[in-house]
Amino acid sequence: MSTTVITGANRGIGLELARQCIQRGDNVVAGCRKPDEAQELKELKPNLILPIDVGDENSVLSFSEAIDGHVNLLINNAGTSITNLGFARDEVGVMNAPVALTLDLIRINGLSAATVTRSLSDRLGSGSKVANITSQIGSMVVGSNFNDLPYAASKAVMNMVTVQLAAQLEASGVAVVAFHPGWVRTDMGGSSADISVEESAQGILSTLETFQLEQSGAFLRWDGSIHPW
Repeated sequence: MSTTVITGANRGIGLELARQCIQRGDNVVAGCRKPDEAQELKELKPNLILPIDVGDENSVLSFSEAIDGHVNLLINNAGTSITNLGFARDEVGVMNAPVALTLDLIRINGLSAATVTRSLSDRLGSGSKVANITSQIGSMVVGSNFNDLPYAASKAVMNMVTVQLAAQLEASGVAVVAFHPGWVRTDMGGSSADISVEESAQGILSTLETFQLEQSGAFLRWDGSIHPW
């Protein structure tokens, strides 16, 4: 049985990824900040629900120490947005975004992909895969027109983490990929977004099934197509 670890598994894309992985028979370890409040996740009955605050390295270490055995798939999905932290879009453009807020999002959204992955590096091995759920906003091509410096910068950092992890883990046979999940109908994406969480999660998991080590370091859309950097 494959073991899949998913952070931010209590809502949105993370919850749907957990649902689909459980349905296909994976041993799912689901991480979220407040497991006691994650009722929908509990109802899915993953093998294990663990607390994790991906912005806190001690929490990340406690999370990884509670996971035994080989990890086949790690999905770094947990993250936040400026609206979740109480800021409006007109407050976070490149000309006025608070530096502290920008650094917070970089730590939570971007660097967490590094801290979580390296904390589990001894559970990853040949054939393992790491999927970082990033955003097209982290692309230099797309992000230049998106007036939200903290979020865009944090996802650009995640993209850099992806290519560096790919280079470092190649010798161990671990493939790493960054996914733009699409504009998804979630609390963050809003009700007018293009695709459902079901479609996004299904595309990501389907792409991962055939993703090979020689593709490691790629930036892909949920449907497997290449996204420009």
